[in-house]
Amino acid sequence: MLSNSLKVFFSKFNLKEFRHFILSTILFLLIFSIGIWSNPLLNATLAPDSYDYLTLAGNLFDESANFRPPIYPVFLRISSSFGNIESAKNIFLMQLTLHALTIFICFLFLNYLKVNVFLAFIICLIAGINPSQLYHVTNILPEMLLCSVITTCWMLSLFFIYSSGNFSPILVLILIGVTSGLAALTKPVWLLGIFPILISIVLLNNNKKISSKKISILLVGAHFLVIFFWNGINFIKNVQLQRGKTLTVNICMASIRSGLIKHGEGTPIYEQLRKNGYLKQALLLNGEDNHEFRNIYASLSWEQRYDPQFANRIFQNAKLEFAISQLKYWHYFFINRMFSPNKKDSFIKLPEVGKRLYVILYSYFYRPLIPLLLIMSMAIIIFKKNYLPLVLTSLAILVYFSLVVIMFSKSQSSVMRMRVPVEIILFISTLYPTMDLLLNYYLEKSKK
Repeated sequence: MLSNSLKVFFSKFNLKEFRHFILSTILFLLIFSIGIWSNPLLNATLAPDSYDYLTLAGNLFDESANFRPPIYPVFLRISSSFGNIESAKNIFLMQLTLHALTIFICFLFLNYLKVNVFLAFIICLIAGINPSQLYHVTNILPEMLLCSVITTCWMLSLFFIYSSGNFSPILVLILIGVTSGLAALTKPVWLLGIFPILISIVLLNNNKKISSKKISILLVGAHFLVIFFWNGINFIKNVQLQRGKTLTVNICMASIRSGLIKHGEGTPIYEQLRKNGYLKQALLLNGEDNHEFRNIYASLSWEQRYDPQFANRIFQNAKLEFAISQLKYWHYFFINRMFSPNKKDSFIKLPEVGKRLYVILYSYFYRPLIPLLLIMSMAIIIFKKNYLPLVLTSLAILVYFSLVVIMFSKSQSSVMRMRVPVEIILFISTLYPTMDLLLNYYLEKSKK
C-alpha cells in the first residue's frame, strides 16, 4: 500500500521540479544562515528615524509621528509580538526571514523564465548575501521591507508580461496595483512608482484582448485605492495627518548643502544658522556632502531642520537651481559603494582576510562594474529581445527610483541607504543578461 502511494507521488512530482525545490530551499537556508552569522547576537539597531516607527507601532494613529507611513509600523507590531524573545531580536529575525524569502521567490521566478538553474542560484546568492542588504536587515528602518514589496511588484509585472497576460490577467494586474500601493504606504518615495510599471507593461503587453486603457485603470486604480483607503480610515477617525514633513526636511537640508540658504533670508532656519554661527559657512557650500555641511547639519535639531517657509522660498525663487544641483549627482545612485556588517562579532572564525575580501569584492561590483553592466544590459537588448522585458522593466523602476531619491535626498551619502529597496532588482538586471550570454556561449562552444 505504502509503495503504491510512493509510486503515485513520484510519478506526479517531476524530478526537475524536485531539484529546483531542493536548490531553492538550500538558497533560503544559506542566506538565512549567513545573515545570522553576520549578526550572531541578533541585535537590531535603532536609528533616529526608528523612534517614530516604534511610536506608530504602539499606536498607528499617534499624531506626533504620523508623518511616517503605516505599513512598517504594522510590520514592527507583528514582529514584536511573534515568539518569546526580545522584540528587537524578533524584528531582526523577521526582516532576515523576509529577505531570504524574497530571494527564494526570485530564484523560483528565474526558473519560470527558464534561466539555467545553477546560474539563477548563483545570481540570487550574490544578491542575497550583499553586505549592504545584511547591514540594513539589522536596522529598524523600512528599507528592507520596501525592498521585498517592490521586488514582489517587479516580479508580478514581469510575470504578466512573460505570460502574455494569459494567466488571470485581471487578478494579476490588480495584485500589481495593490502591491504597489502598499509600497507607497511603506515609504513615500514609491508614491508614483506605479507609473514606470505601467509604462513597461503597456509597451510590452502582447495580449491584444487587454487594452492599454484597461491596464491603466486597473493598475493606477488599485494603487491609489490602497492609498485612499488609508486616508479614509484616518478621516473617519478624525486623525490629522502631518504630510510631507520628512520631504520638507530633506528639501531644506539639500538646499543648504547646495548653497541656496541665500534665498532664505528671514526664515527660521536662516536665523538659526546666523544665531549658531554657521551662516557664513552655509553661504559657501556648493553641493558637496563635505565636512562643512556635516557640521551645519549636526548643529540643527530635527525640528530646526523642518522649515516649510524656507522650502517654499526655494520652490518660489530657486527651483531650477535646486533641481540642477541635485541632479548633477544622479550617477551617485549607481556608483556609491555600500554599508557592510561591521560589528566585531560579525562572521566569527572567518579570517580577517576573508572579511576584507568579501567587502572588497562587493565594493568593486558597485563601482565600477554596476554602471558598466547596466550599459551592457541596455546594449544586449538591442540584439537579444528575450532579455527585453526584464531589462526594460528593471530600468523603468531604477530610473524612476533613482531620480526621486537623488532629487529629494539631503546628501549623497544617504543614497546608499535609499538604494537598498531596489538593490535586488539592480543586481539581477545587471548580472543576468551578461552571465546568461556568457554561459550560453560556453555551452555552445563545448558542444563543438
